[in-house]
Amino acid sequence: MDAQDVLVVTAFDGRYLDLAEDMAASFRRAYQNRYRLAAVVFGGCEPPAALASQFDVLVRVPPVAALDSAHGYDLAYLGIKPGLRELFPGYASYCWVDADCWFQGAESLPRILAGVPGFAIAIHPEFDVHYLNYPTPSDRTLRIYETNEGDSLDGMPLRMPMLNAGVFAMKADSPVWSLWESELRSLRQR
Repeated sequence: MDAQDVLVVTAFDGRYLDLAEDMAASFRRAYQNRYRLAAVVFGGCEPPAALASQFDVLVRVPPVAALDSAHGYDLAYLGIKPGLRELFPGYASYCWVDADCWFQGAESLPRILAGVPGFAIAIHPEFDVHYLNYPTPSDRTLRIYETNEGDSLDGMPLRMPMLNAGVFAMKADSPVWSLWESELRSLRQR
């Protein structure tokens, strides 16, 4: 798979500027300009110039008045993830990386992209080699979560490995895109 055929995408609003900055910086350290990096900026946020310059493409989504962003359902409601092909047309494959993820080296992205040709979707396990020796996420990340999530923080499985739907990759012609869009449409009508 040619790296120029892949678009790596994240999204953030004003609450996640620090995390988006860490994610973008770690991406550029690991891959320089080998892959294209895009961001969806939502909620009326205007990223600082230093952060915006880390991305090859920025798409701004205007605030939606009916959206209750206090519960973190912004991206699901807006349909950002299943709408990547429409927001950023022309790529053979798309890789989503949540803004609260970071790249510790250059091996992660090629590893998940290797699954794209043979599967409808490749989802990365949330695992860090430091889970056994160091608390993950870091205390800094937990402070950011505490600021953004408040009372719901106790119910979140923050220190447990899991499948991470925040890191996935799919070919542009994967059947998962339309299934996902259909399911979101159905959920919005309830």
